Amino acid sequence: MRKMEQDRALKELSLVLARYNEFDSNRTEASRLLQEETNLFEKKYREEFELDLFQMYDKYLERLEAEVADAVQKMEDMRPELDREREKVMLARRNKRIIELLKERYKKTYDASVRKAERDELFEINATRVAMEAQYGESRTVEERRRPVEEPDSEMEPEKRTDDILSDYFRKFGIDDPRKKR
Repeated sequence: MRKMEQDRALKELSLVLARYNEFDSNRTEASRLLQEETNLFEKKYREEFELDLFQMYDKYLERLEAEVADAVQKMEDMRPELDREREKVMLARRNKRIIELLKERYKKTYDASVRKAERDELFEINATRVAMEAQYGESRTVEERRRPVEEPDSEMEPEKRTDDILSDYFRKFGIDDPRKKR
């Protein structure tokens, strides 16, 4: 919405500037013609001077001067409107920039909260892992825990393999094998 306001203000400014530039080009052209005609008149009629021709030429120069003065007056009359339109554009740009800054600030805040939530979640996962390791004595890495337990040689008796596995289990946790007390 703020961008649309800025675009509308720029369009209005461009319309006013187009009219202003038109008056300026009219003034420039009339000034140029006035200067050319004055120089031409001085060169051409320096020696031959006719009153009728001079009066007609003088009226033409007066008209050119009036066009210049008219263009200058219109430009001066347009100056407040031009300033108003420029102010509207500046205000629209400022409002748009405010929204952009707020958006950036909220994004930074959001990103910081997401990072904090991720950090808290990782801390919780690590704390849970440490607690489980402390409770169960597991110190292997995740990759080591995912690997299947190697089966003992199949030449052993199945009962013997089970006994060895249970003995290793009890030894690992520092528990005396209850089966040996029998």
